[in-house]
Amino acid sequence: MVDGVIRDLAEVREMGFPVFARGVMPVPGTTAAVGPLNGRVRCGGVNVSAGDIVVAGEEGIVVTPGARREQVLLDARTKPAKEAEESLGAWEAAHRARIDRILSGNGFED
Repeated sequence: MVDGVIRDLAEVREMGFPVFARGVMPVPGTTAAVGPLNGRVRCGGVNVSAGDIVVAGEEGIVVTPGARREQVLLDARTKPAKEAEESLGAWEAAHRARIDRILSGNGFED
C-alpha cells in the first residue's frame, strides 16, 4: 500500500503482487530507506502501527488496530451466521430505517 504513486505497473501486475496506490508515475524515483522500521506511519489520513491488520481490495482499504484483532476476528466469524438468519425483508427494512435516520439527521425529510 502506497500513499502516493508507483511505477513499473506492468511488472507488478505480471508478478501478481497486490499493490494499492493513488496512481502511476512513469518517471523513475530515487532509492532511499525510510526509518525507523516498525514505527507509526500515516497513510491516506490514517495512522498505521506495526501489528495493525491491513486489508485491501479494489473498493478500499481497512486498518484495524492490532489490539482489537481478537474481537475483529470473532466478529468476522459470527457475522455470516447472523446474516444467514436474517430474511431479505428484515434486512431491507433495517437498511431503509438506517438510511432514513441518516437523511433525517442531516435535514432531509420524506
